[in-house]
Amino acid sequence: MCGIIGYVGQKEANQILIAGLERLEYRGYDSELISSKNRFSYKKIVANQSEMSTYLQKLKDIPIQEQGMNILNSMKLEHYYCRISLSFQKTLEKKIINYTKIGEAVNVSRTTIARIAVVRNYWIHFETLLRLAALLRIDKKEVFDNVITIKTKNSFPLSFNLKSLESPSLLRIIAHILGDGGIQVIENEKKYRAFYVNNQQELLDSFGEDIKQVFGDVKLYSRNRELQGNEIWLPTTVGLLLYNLLDYKTLNKKKRIPPFIYQIDDKRWLGAFLQALYDDEGFLYPDKRMIVIAQKSRDLINDIRNIVIKLGIRPNKILIHKSKNRTTMHYFSITHKDNFKIFNEYVGFKHPVKMKKLETLMKKYEVR
Repeated sequence: MCGIIGYVGQKEANQILIAGLERLEYRGYDSELISSKNRFSYKKIVANQSEMSTYLQKLKDIPIQEQGMNILNSMKLEHYYCRISLSFQKTLEKKIINYTKIGEAVNVSRTTIARIAVVRNYWIHFETLLRLAALLRIDKKEVFDNVITIKTKNSFPLSFNLKSLESPSLLRIIAHILGDGGIQVIENEKKYRAFYVNNQQELLDSFGEDIKQVFGDVKLYSRNRELQGNEIWLPTTVGLLLYNLLDYKTLNKKKRIPPFIYQIDDKRWLGAFLQALYDDEGFLYPDKRMIVIAQKSRDLINDIRNIVIKLGIRPNKILIHKSKNRTTMHYFSITHKDNFKIFNEYVGFKHPVKMKKLETLMKKYEVR
């Protein structure tokens, strides 16, 4: 018994091919051929249960280009456990017919499959849940929409809401981590301590509000320091998520703007991201009619400049400044009234002093 599945057209072909291959599973030899912009790739495999399961998972991992903000592909979930909604659990229970066969397919015991299907509030390894959903032909987005709580092995539970994660508040949090914040990693203890430091209480309060908006009523740790600015520390569950989104491991803990932000087309969302960076690292000179942002890292300042360009602003080129203490800083400026108009409309400031300076700058261009 054999069969062929194929698709030619404008729709995303990956998921159509995946569904077809799953229907043709265990029928001798299976092959796949994918074309993109006149380029073809071809692979032939022997279709036994373990090989086909591995192959289907690899095919699912082929990146799909989407508009808008998509953080799903940036969330590395091997360290997370989750709880799912009761309605979604009932959906899984109806689809799971044979605990033993399903368990073998996703590489867990039949007991684990049984617990996932019937034990309420069971902590499921996130990757196991995704493998199970893929086997049952459930879309990854549907899985995320039905996850209600997540945690790491050694952290407190955290409410999970994909809509909150895909929000301007998350963009401001990420920007503050890139600006005056960071992530302290203790590898041997698997702890990821994200923090934010600032001497401006309005910015600390705003950061805390964004954290609660995205992650719910999570416990925040704070420390007051007179000379170095006050600190807010986040629990490991949040720290690990930010660690993954910022791709700290791959970049060797260097601060860079994560790739998914470049997918965003909404100017207000990009403005929220830039606002937090300029609140932390920006300078205004109303008399010189200039807005400046500076960083030690040439790579990061170039990333910021690219987002500014994406917003529709034409910034000046990157320059180097060496201070009296020999610190090398990279910076670029924004000038011209048309650029100021875009900056004022979409970016602005929450920092009270910088907010007033921007008002002063914009008044210079008011029609009299």
